[in-house]
Amino acid sequence: MNVDALGSHPQKSRKQTAEAINRALARFPLLLDVLDELSKQDYPSAGDQELRHGCERAFTAMLSRLAMIEPAPAGQPSKAEKIAESWLHGDRATRLIDASKLERMQQFIDRLLAPQPE
Repeated sequence: MNVDALGSHPQKSRKQTAEAINRALARFPLLLDVLDELSKQDYPSAGDQELRHGCERAFTAMLSRLAMIEPAPAGQPSKAEKIAESWLHGDRATRLIDASKLERMQQFIDRLLAPQPE
């Protein structure tokens, strides 16, 4: 494992960074499932507002986790990186989550996986 310029923290690989992104977004499919079910309702049921609020909080928690991940160093893309880059591109995500929120999350992921100068 490489050591950063200060010599105090090990530099993570691109694969490790992508895996950290995937762990941070592990509940994203569940969030989409809940929002999908709520969108199918003809009329609101008791507790729906609380579920929507919980989904908002879950989304915010995912953003917070992404914010704590160190950007990936330069290197070869891995399968984990391809998965990390695909989370937000499904039709359900764009249909169920506000575009500005998805864009913000995509910006986090892009920042983490951007090629770094060597």
